[in-house]
Amino acid sequence: MTNEKGMTLPEILIAVAILTIGLLAVVSMLSAGFTDVVVSGGQSKATSYARQQIELLRNQPFVATLAATTDTPEPGVTRTWSIAPVGATVTPNRLARITVTVTWQTGAGPGQQVIVETMRAE
Repeated sequence: MTNEKGMTLPEILIAVAILTIGLLAVVSMLSAGFTDVVVSGGQSKATSYARQQIELLRNQPFVATLAATTDTPEPGVTRTWSIAPVGATVTPNRLARITVTVTWQTGAGPGQQVIVETMRAE
């Protein structure tokens, strides 16, 4: 009997295949994680733009109705807001709903949207 040490070719091929499958799984997870971070960043920015507009509208004199108005805080981002009366309220107890919608593009995919609503009393 001879005392041979080392690995045979089939053992090496199996080890390489197992390592390749493991590395592909890790790369797939990194790609999915990166996509999630990009989407979350856009959502955070959009929520910030919506809250900024809500605060601006709440700090202005009371208006019961305002048609939809749109602006572009940055390229690729559209912000639309409106004010609508709520119920059959009369002065000085009027109530209005403020709605702000922020839409942004995420790469080549469909646009994403954040809608923030609040109420304001006279």
